[in-house]
Amino acid sequence: MNDYPKKVKEKLDSIINEMAQTSWLYASNPGHDFVRQDSGKLSFSDTVKSILTMGKGSLSDEMEEYFDLSVDDIPSNSAFVQRRQQIQLSAFHHLFTEFSSSFPEVTRKFNGYTIAGIDGTHIVYSTNGEILEDFNKPKLIDRKGYNHMHLNAFVDTLSKVMLDIVIQPGQQPDERDALHTMLDRYHPDDPSRIIITADRGYESYDSIFHCLLLGFGFVFRMKAPDSCTSILSSFSCDLPDDQGEFDVITRRFLTDSKNKIIKQQDDVYVYMNPNKNIPHFYKLLRKHIYVLTLRVVKVKTGDNSFEYLVTNLPYSEFSTDDIRDIYHLRWGAEISFRYLKHAAGLLHFHTRKPELVKQEIYARLTYYNAGIILANIASDEKRAKSKPRNTNKFLYEVDFSQSIKTVRKYLLRRPDRREVDLIRLLMKHTHAVKEAFRSFERHLRGIGAICFLYR
Repeated sequence: MNDYPKKVKEKLDSIINEMAQTSWLYASNPGHDFVRQDSGKLSFSDTVKSILTMGKGSLSDEMEEYFDLSVDDIPSNSAFVQRRQQIQLSAFHHLFTEFSSSFPEVTRKFNGYTIAGIDGTHIVYSTNGEILEDFNKPKLIDRKGYNHMHLNAFVDTLSKVMLDIVIQPGQQPDERDALHTMLDRYHPDDPSRIIITADRGYESYDSIFHCLLLGFGFVFRMKAPDSCTSILSSFSCDLPDDQGEFDVITRRFLTDSKNKIIKQQDDVYVYMNPNKNIPHFYKLLRKHIYVLTLRVVKVKTGDNSFEYLVTNLPYSEFSTDDIRDIYHLRWGAEISFRYLKHAAGLLHFHTRKPELVKQEIYARLTYYNAGIILANIASDEKRAKSKPRNTNKFLYEVDFSQSIKTVRKYLLRRPDRREVDLIRLLMKHTHAVKEAFRSFERHLRGIGAICFLYR
């Protein structure tokens, strides 16, 4: 029997138990909250674990499921809400970071490199027009607005593990600032084996400077050179845009000085305005000059559509097709959001208060990482044991969505229940991979919170 699931569960329990022993560090009112936690129905550990394993049901359903229908142990909804308000958000952030950093060996590689994607998504919760920083007011009078937060995530795109997140107000997101925050908090053993990939929302000179300072490789999607807000507008004379696709090296002298020579030679120099937010530029700058060398790759993505990618990865190791594949792997972040929302239940909250919504976001992320880690192990074992069959029309792989749901049931099991071979169970849930057979447009839908009344 594979004992890795047991290690994952024991690691979660050990972190929560350590936190419970120093619960005053995470209490909203130290010296008062959780002082006599052993005498009540809801201890610090039970409160955290119950939030960690919440699903899509109502609060009453969640309490009954967590306490295994034990009438004497189930607290009232009011008691639970009071308890969770006594725990600071830092407790769930600590749980997420401690657990997620405990299993680095499960990450997968692309030619020996980790592909880390940065992307953002809306987290919609119950509508409340009084929370101005999150309330999106509709343009039409007869339409209803909605409340949302902006979740910026740093994702290992191959293993789908969430490495870090930054939660921002829905109406005041700053994706570039979130990128810098997550890059500063990321400390891999070998930065040169990390490739950062991001979409156009994170496009900026300072994002490039930050990756260069930390020694990361990067593949960033840029706006077209004919856009005045695009970085590539300063390199347009070097780009053979009359070609369908190209892969060229460009070089510019970046300077914070401005004189007549620099103005006249805009094909050589790029003026960096000191009033702009470019703090990492000044860490690279030497005598007011920095030489920036970029590789610009134009790739075809549709019949009449092209994308521009900027990278510092060398020709000698990465071909044009490799750059295309690396950027395509960024879609792993979008897949992670789908699993996080629909399988881990991030669409279903059990509160209307923003601070408590954030509690559940960090709890879902922790549970999601536990599920995705075990799903990866099951997937690797299935591939190792399966014999390829030429008669099969589709390739069958472990169903990650079902695996994440199954891991939640495993985390809810009591210690006195019989042991289960979880990895073998996850390997039974498979689905056919049909990406190569599908061809349809992506349809966007409206945003709305899932009402409490229908759960």
